[in-house]
Amino acid sequence: MYHLCLVTDFFYPEIGGVQTHVQDLAMTALKNGYDVSIITTVGRKFSVEYIDALKIVRVPFPKYSGFVGIAGLESKYKKIMSRLKPDIVHAHHAFSPSGIIAGKAAKSLGIPAVLTNHSIPVGYEAFRRIWHYISNWLSTIPALKNLRKYDAAIAVSKPAAEFLKYFYSGHIRIVPPPIDYDIFNINVKKSEVGFDESEKIVLYVGRLEFKKGIEFAIYAFRIVAKVMPEAKLVIIGPDETPYAWHLKKLVEVWGLKRKVIFLGKVSKEKLCKYYVASDIFIFPSYGGESFGIVLLESMASGTPVVTTIGGALAPYIKKYRLGYVTGFNTRRFAAAIIRLLDDDEHRRKMGERARLFAKIFSWDRIFRKIEEIYEEVAHR
Repeated sequence: MYHLCLVTDFFYPEIGGVQTHVQDLAMTALKNGYDVSIITTVGRKFSVEYIDALKIVRVPFPKYSGFVGIAGLESKYKKIMSRLKPDIVHAHHAFSPSGIIAGKAAKSLGIPAVLTNHSIPVGYEAFRRIWHYISNWLSTIPALKNLRKYDAAIAVSKPAAEFLKYFYSGHIRIVPPPIDYDIFNINVKKSEVGFDESEKIVLYVGRLEFKKGIEFAIYAFRIVAKVMPEAKLVIIGPDETPYAWHLKKLVEVWGLKRKVIFLGKVSKEKLCKYYVASDIFIFPSYGGESFGIVLLESMASGTPVVTTIGGALAPYIKKYRLGYVTGFNTRRFAAAIIRLLDDDEHRRKMGERARLFAKIFSWDRIFRKIEEIYEEVAHR
């Protein structure tokens, strides 16, 4: 079986969609007989650690550094790869330092390399034509030409593939990010996560940053709280940032301190319980979401969703009635939440459809598609 080396600027202990995807991919590959190592820039100092049979090499480097010092990162990666001697390198996130440089480093050592693009820029959905011109210019930057050195490319959605096309001329496979479906198949009472059974729980999970639309959601929740006093908005995600402080101040000013609860980071086990115990999941993003893995996780829990634009899953949410896609209208957003909270049967049916839909994205099913790509590049 192959020795697989995953390379990423997004990894534990950070949280996020890419971080979850990389960790789950590593554990699934181990389960399927691969030797797996991870090279990541997440860490305060150079270190080598192990999680069971998973080897993690941490090479500190600022992920938002642009192209500054990227040549130094390439030389470090070449040294590490030459020692690890992987059969396949798989880099994640095309437009961060590791994604830009890992393919070139692997190519110089004769190692097949695969790239997964997880992202699109903010505003891409609405301003494709503008991004067309910007991307044509960006594609002339020498560092970004390194993306052409990969032997195969994956995108997590059609928009992510469209955007990557400006920088990678080969065939791009669309392989959606899977979820560990079975861990959400649990029964949880609200009292197990600290709430009364009579309370209606609206859940948000993700980073607390402007593009995620949390301020929009809190503003809309003022309407929900007036109509349904038993409703509470629970926000899960790292909350030790200036923007998180701003959101908490807004909650105070708008008189929602007892209605909006910031829980910060929680363990994966506890997060699953919050998903299942909640009545509705919200995804109020302003855009730039190539997929929306938290939407799938909520669906796997049997929790219907209310979202502004819904990322790559919006067409399916509408077609299969898995929730509501409201656009950026606070009244429509609030009305969708109220309708679901006020109708238990309607909410239950949507939740059941959402759970069935999410099963399509289980790791066992999707990993086979990724393996086919590994086999292809390994035998070239």
